[in-house]
Amino acid sequence: MKKVSEMFDLMPDILEGAIIINVYGNEHALVENYQSIIEYSENQIKLQGKHVKLLIAGENLLIDRFTEDDCKIFGKIEEVRYIPM
Repeated sequence: MKKVSEMFDLMPDILEGAIIINVYGNEHALVENYQSIIEYSENQIKLQGKHVKLLIAGENLLIDRFTEDDCKIFGKIEEVRYIPM
């Protein structure tokens, strides 16, 4: 029997609730599959995922857009770190 992820052509990470982050250079990040914004300042953004917290640190950080599906972050990104729960 095929896995559900194969049947619907989905990545297994999405089905398991993993945070997906795409970083473009050090100026732009797109975070998908997050649950909420825990902390937000110009130097640090912390997001809650299903199994982990995500910390993005840097300078002049700005959440350009956030929806139920994704969060778009701009600024000088210096660190991306997963924090186990």
